[in-house]
Amino acid sequence: MFELKRKLIHFVGLSVPVLYWLTSREVTLWFVGVAVMCALVIEVTRLKWEKANTVVFRIVGWVTRTHEQKKVTGATYFAIAAFLAVLLFSEREAVCSLLFLTLGDSSAALIGTRYGRHKICGKSVEGSTACFVVCSLVGYLLLEWVGIVGAAAATVIELVPLPVDDNLRIPLVSGGLMHVVQVLLI
Repeated sequence: MFELKRKLIHFVGLSVPVLYWLTSREVTLWFVGVAVMCALVIEVTRLKWEKANTVVFRIVGWVTRTHEQKKVTGATYFAIAAFLAVLLFSEREAVCSLLFLTLGDSSAALIGTRYGRHKICGKSVEGSTACFVVCSLVGYLLLEWVGIVGAAAATVIELVPLPVDDNLRIPLVSGGLMHVVQVLLI
């Protein structure tokens, strides 16, 4: 149940790709830039001041992991990744890479938690398969075969246990790869 609650927060992240589709790059950068600044102020305040940390985790503790109480939260990494994706990539690349995170990572966690029986790198094959299927569908709809390449990158980077938060690495690695492939095609 915790994982479901936590992944529901990922769906709040859908606001960034939707905002980008409905407005412009500049509006999206402004909106996400303000969110990043607010998140960073909250993170620095709560990590430097224990009372602030206690208050913050009374409010958001129901969707955070234990290790986030003493480290930067996944939500802040998501905001930073969203800002960088919009800044660095084309609209379709940015939207696609952010959907890989919000939809693909969520499906990996939910399917993996519920049905995962076969482990690889500490994660389930079933969850990673769900991630790849969802990301491939999104990727193909937005960028055709280049999106499938990005989907594979998102799945691998979600699966591999690295010290960098997956909320940061999934959009940046998959978006960066799709961007390079697109540039090489032009």
